[in-house]
Order: sequence, then structure tokens, then C-alpha cells
Amino acid sequence: MIVTSAEGMMLILFGVVIVFLLFVVKLMHTRINQLLKEMNSLNGKVNLTSNEIEELTKNVKEFKDIKF
Repeated sequence: MIVTSAEGMMLILFGVVIVFLLFVVKLMHTRINQLLKEMNSLNGKVNLTSNEIEELTKNVKEFKDIKF
């Protein structure tokens, strides 16, 4: 029988390892898709226009000029 030989045992072991690695790849693919969806939803919240950046810079400079 092929299972009792050393080659048969190695074949079964490598088969199990390949199935396990395919499972890990599927988990990583699912997680990457979740993170991409989250990044896309956050992208709209993070974008600042140049006017907002200029206004923020002006406010910071005014705050630095105030003496306590």
C-alpha cells in the first residue's frame, strides 16, 4: 500500500500543508478586502481642500501669536 511507505506519508503531509496554506491565503484575501473597503469609506473623511488647510494654518499662526 502507498500510505505505509515514506513517500506516501510525505505526500499526505504535503497535501495537508498545501490545504492549510490555501486556507491562510483565503483568510488574508478576505481581510485585505475588508481593509480596502474601510480605507475607501475613510478616504472621504480625510480629504482636505486647500482652503481648509490654509484656514487651519492661519488659525494656528494666530494661536501662536497670542501671549498668555
